[in-house]
Order: sequence, then structure tokens, then C-alpha cells
Amino acid sequence: MRELLDRLEEKIADIEDSGLGGKYFEKIFVNALNLIGMEFIANIASGPGWDIHTRGDKWLKLISDKDVNIKVCGTKWMLSSSELAKFLPWEKLPDDYDSLKYEKKIRRIFAQKKVSQIYFLKPKTLDIQNQIIMATENEDIDILNKLVVKKNFRIVKLGRGYEIKILDNGKRITSVAIIKDGKVFMRSEKPRSIGGTNTVAFRSPTPKISKISRPITKKEKL
Repeated sequence: MRELLDRLEEKIADIEDSGLGGKYFEKIFVNALNLIGMEFIANIASGPGWDIHTRGDKWLKLISDKDVNIKVCGTKWMLSSSELAKFLPWEKLPDDYDSLKYEKKIRRIFAQKKVSQIYFLKPKTLDIQNQIIMATENEDIDILNKLVVKKNFRIVKLGRGYEIKILDNGKRITSVAIIKDGKVFMRSEKPRSIGGTNTVAFRSPTPKISKISRPITKKEKL
């Protein structure tokens, strides 16, 4: 029964996160930025985990000179890693299992990708998101200039002062928790196929990515 529920959750996650809604909004938002003349460098590689790097004075009203990951309103999806799917013992813990060794390796991977410095940005409400979509489709520059400001978005980054906690049930790894200020900032699923690649996806405990409001569960306590 548990396995059936796990498979169902994975299918739901695929629908929610693999991302037609997110990719659609990302494309719309980039078009909006072009319409209002905001400069950015687009990330054409999927590895580093950010979508655009903001530059120029116009970004001072939102988020200037940063690596930004564009999110759709309401999603819990944060980022994914194929590396973690490969080297972590998800199926069976080895006899010489040492969680600290794996946690250090995860930290090295995060450091290489500069995960701690990525800013996750998404509209605060579905209404704001829909207004951005509509204004972009209508090429309404005046409205877009009023919408693309800091007060209309949730913005958060992991930062350097975080902990990594690998959770297991004594037989296999169950998840990886990334902890900031004593609370779960994001938590991994088990590896699954996303776009044909075996990947470990990380999610926020709440759609409000800038406010981790739910308490840590028993399994997540340090």
C-alpha cells in the first residue's frame, strides 16, 4: 500500500513540477522583461540551477545583479540534481555507511553549482502572476513596469549558513534535508525520472518559499 501511495505521489509531483506551468510562466516572464527593457543574461545550460542573471540599474526595483531561478506561484519545487541520484545509496546502505561523508560531498556539489547564492523568485499571488501574463500578451509596458517590482514577489536564497542532514530508515536513505536557521528550507524526494533523467528533486515545505512556517516533523529533527 505504501509503495502504491509513493508511486501516486511521484506521478502528482511529475504533473505539478516537471513543469509545463512553470516553464510557460518562465517564458512569459522573460518576454515581459524584454518588453520593459530589463537587462539579463539567460542561462542556456540546465546544470547551474538559475534561469537569468540580472544586470543594470532597472533591476534595483526588484533584484539587481543576482542569479535568479524563476518560479511559478504556488509551487514547492526548488531545484534538482542528477548527481545526488547517482552517488547516494538510495536502495541500500553500505556496511561502512557514514552519513557525514555523503553530506560533505553534497555540500561540495552545492558549492560548485553556487546553490547558496541562487535567488528563488516567484509572484506572491496567482492574481499577480495572471496580470503579468495578460500584460505580456497585450504588450502593455506601463502595466508591466508597475507589476515587476519587489512588493509583488517572494524572493529568498539559501545563503551560506545552512546544514545538510541525510535521513535514513536504517536500510536506505529516505531523503536529504537542507536546513536554514533550524528549519527545513528544502527537502528531497527519492530519485525519479524527470525528462528521461534520473534526478533527485528538492521541494520547499511550503509554497511560501520565503517563510518556512510548518514545524519540523519527527523524522526531520536533528
